[in-house]
Amino acid sequence: MANIRISSRYAGGNIRLLDHMGKEIHLEQELRDTAQWWFYWSFRADSSLAETIEFVFQNGEVIGPWGPAVSRDGISWRWLGREAVISPDRFLYTFAANETCYFCFSIPYQMHHFESFYATIDNHPLVKREVLTLSDQLRPIPKLLLGNPQASEHLFLTARHHACESTSSYVLEGLLEALLEPSSSLIFNDYCIHVIPMVDIDGVENGDQGKARAPHDHNRDYIESPIYRASDAIIREITALGAIKAGIDFHCPYKWGGRNDVPFIVKKGPPVKQEIERFGALLESTTSRQDYDGQITYNSVHDIEMGEDWNQAHGTSGSDFFARQGAKLAFSFEIPYFGLEESMVSPVNCKKFGAAIAKSLELYLLSSE
Repeated sequence: MANIRISSRYAGGNIRLLDHMGKEIHLEQELRDTAQWWFYWSFRADSSLAETIEFVFQNGEVIGPWGPAVSRDGISWRWLGREAVISPDRFLYTFAANETCYFCFSIPYQMHHFESFYATIDNHPLVKREVLTLSDQLRPIPKLLLGNPQASEHLFLTARHHACESTSSYVLEGLLEALLEPSSSLIFNDYCIHVIPMVDIDGVENGDQGKARAPHDHNRDYIESPIYRASDAIIREITALGAIKAGIDFHCPYKWGGRNDVPFIVKKGPPVKQEIERFGALLESTTSRQDYDGQITYNSVHDIEMGEDWNQAHGTSGSDFFARQGAKLAFSFEIPYFGLEESMVSPVNCKKFGAAIAKSLELYLLSSE
């Protein structure tokens, strides 16, 4: 179709063009080295004509309830809207003449988003940026240190062990932003917070699924002989510290439906379970007192218990490693891709939810002293 071009040659791009059939374009997501079916995709369309195109996906239901995320510049994103959804495997878009649009499974977060955020805190006296290590494809993996580098207590915050889990990055950004406000810095004398915002930076930038990579993904690499440079560097850094106070690993769950539409904690067994529940009670209280449009709230009823469904004791995840290294509080936090009708996921409400986590974490740490 000479009047429309499909591309994935940009940060986070992922698509396979299958066929043009009149005003239908048939596509599918690239699984690459993911060993099971997964759902992430992202592509750019350049149309020379003003016309309506139907995009049809040939490998499963990958169009969410609010339609795809859409952007004119690949930087700022919004939901296209449920009216564009024909079914969970196809959507419509009406192009203006000579229009370029980016479409994505959910709202993406790439390194350029992180760099834009980092520019706002670059000169903060409590922030230091370092390189954790070089990735397997030799990209520098950013590491932030917040607070007192000489402190005796250490916290770890990580995200993007699975490359496509983008909305969790907006939550982490909101958490950091809130901690660095003057009114939220009570813990910084006593704690150093280590932040690894892009564990699988190669997958994020390449547009990989990242989940269930063969032979295993980054979040199953906390083993005696890690195969990824990022997890190996995290293991070495935490081991050198001796022990950490807390570790939270941010993720996104399955695509949508049920528990997957709300934030939930992946719980561990005792004694970490009791600490998770103490933190969860603080977060429940904090989010219940917030009031803003599209508010994301946390309710512990949605948490998944150890031994329930897929939350089985395997011992090789990042949060498992945090717990093994003495963290009283250690868990994975799942952030929805889409959210509920009244709380559709957006960069704005994800950041506000991150601020609620920051407040609750601060209360938890202060009450633990």
